[in-house]
This record gives sequence, C-alpha cells and structure tokens, in this order.
Amino acid sequence: MLNRTRPLAHDFLDARRAVGAELRARLAELPASPFDWDRFDPVAVFDARSPDLRLANLAKAVCSAPARIADLRALWNESVATASFAYRLAPHLGADPATSAIAGLLHRFGDLLTVRAIGAIEHSAGVRLDAASKADLCAEHGGPQLDHVLRAWGVPPRAGAMAAGWRQMREFPGAAADAAVVHLARFMAIEAVSPRFCAPGVVEGAAEELGVSAQVLAMIRSQADFQRFEEV
Repeated sequence: MLNRTRPLAHDFLDARRAVGAELRARLAELPASPFDWDRFDPVAVFDARSPDLRLANLAKAVCSAPARIADLRALWNESVATASFAYRLAPHLGADPATSAIAGLLHRFGDLLTVRAIGAIEHSAGVRLDAASKADLCAEHGGPQLDHVLRAWGVPPRAGAMAAGWRQMREFPGAAADAAVVHLARFMAIEAVSPRFCAPGVVEGAAEELGVSAQVLAMIRSQADFQRFEEV
C-alpha cells in the first residue's frame, strides 16, 4: 500500500509519452470548414428551434473521441453558448454581432481539437492522461492549433483576432470591444451550461466592469436559446 503512488505516477508518465509521441500528427487532421465565414448568419445558425445541420455536423466531427466525449461535449456546448451570448451582447459593447458570434464559437476551438486528438490517442493506445498532463498539452497546443484552424478555414481576420485575443482581457482590461464581448459571453455561457463551475457574482462583476447594466444582463439571459450537443 505504501508504494501505491509510485506505479500510478509511472503509468501517468507512460501515458504522457504515448500521447505526446502522436499528438502533432493527430492535430494535423482538421475537420472541413462548415461555413462560408464571410456570409456567416448567427440568427440562422444559433436558432435552437430550427437546428442548423452544419453546426450539428461540426459538433459530431469534433466530439468524436470516445475516451474524451464528456470533455468534448462540455467544451462544445460552452462554445456554442458563448457565441449566442456574444451575438446578443455585441450591440451593447460597440462590437459587431456577426464577428462576435464567430469569435465566440471558435474561442476554445484549439482546445477542442487538442482534447479530441488526445482522446483518439488514448482510445487507440489504451492509456489515460492525468488532468494536469491534459491541461499542459492544451496550454501548449491549443493556441497554435487555433491559429492553424483560422488560417485553414479562411476566418475573417477581425473574428480570428477576437477568438484568439479574449484571454488578454485579464491582463489588458482596456482591450478592444471585440475581446470584451467574448470575455463576458464566456462567463455567461459557463453560468448557463455548467453552473457548478461559475462562482456567484462572477457574471455580474464582469458586466459591471464593462459597463453592461443589470437590465441588459437580465434581458440577454432571458433570451438564451442555443443548440446543445448531447448525442452518444
């Protein structure tokens, strides 16, 4: 019993090596772009009453690694919710609604594809990464993978910069309105789809910092309606 942690640590190290050896090759496998991003219509795409098959097919493509299906669904649902909230928030923060929606949808896409690749390798190799190793690999590969997708899919430059730059809001509170939209929309998305991970008052605090009134926040919350990926 006293030596139990040693073989467990060894197993995690073996899993990290197995995944690391194949990860770059797996990350080269990009899904096809589902949209003409220059004509992206958020109203049609995010209407939960009339599901957009392109969005549904993209969800199936990126949430396809059996070993990580729960992680992938959570990331996907957060991304779709962020896009929906960003579209509604944009006019109140001086940002472009369609650009904001694209950025919200893609803001975690590098992480999504990294987790998908990790899960595919884990499934084929019969290994399992520990949480810290998965987080490290996402931190290392998520940003470059997002850049790869933005270029390969021809995402408009402003939307691409917004999707990649939202994390800088913490370091640069005066960042562009585009980044502010995704920053707040993400908090609202987490509150909506994974409330256990959203500390009380976080959304209200972020909204107040950005000058979004309680009335506007309540209105946008009441309008929340987006497609979730729940398929097995």
